[in-house]
Amino acid sequence: MNAEFSFRLIFWIHLILIMIFNRILPALRAKKSGAKLSPDYEAIENEGKFLFAFRVIAGLLLAVVIVIYTFFPIYNIWFQFYLPSGLRWVGVIVSSISLFFWSYSQEVLDKNWSVNLKIQEEHTLVTSGPYRVMRHPIYTAMIIWSTGLALYTANMFFVGFTALVILWTPLRISKEETMLIGYFGDEYKKYMEYTGRYLPKFKRDGRL
Repeated sequence: MNAEFSFRLIFWIHLILIMIFNRILPALRAKKSGAKLSPDYEAIENEGKFLFAFRVIAGLLLAVVIVIYTFFPIYNIWFQFYLPSGLRWVGVIVSSISLFFWSYSQEVLDKNWSVNLKIQEEHTLVTSGPYRVMRHPIYTAMIIWSTGLALYTANMFFVGFTALVILWTPLRISKEETMLIGYFGDEYKKYMEYTGRYLPKFKRDGRL
């Protein structure tokens, strides 16, 4: 088994794990609790039509890129670039750890999680687990995972994907926090004071 095949295999393992633990299982858990997961008018308005359309189009383009990367390697020659093998394996480790953190963060949200921006029935403000010190650990995990992906694939397709994730994330978070402030009011504003957006917020004495 050559190194390039190993990285492609890891890529597919990651995709399967994401589909199972970061999409299917959280969706089933939320659905069981009565959450609405379809992108209705309210969800689209919360996210903004531009960002919603961007997310849908980017998802379709990503699917095309995945097919090309996996089944038509001859076309990847134009987009591959050299990285030392050791750095690529660092990318594997980083992205793998971030996947576990991503999945754990979604599990803590439980029924409050949705792929769309929508307040669920009996929506609660989760402040346990990673949410005790940071407001958006899932987005943090997504950025770290995509960065690791760009490293271990050493492919400009996924460098571009990482750039899109980094540019899209603050826009999405801004919409999400506006929605949450509108629902929770001062409770969420107070929560923002002692938590970081992407990373844990430390107190002045250096403690979490």
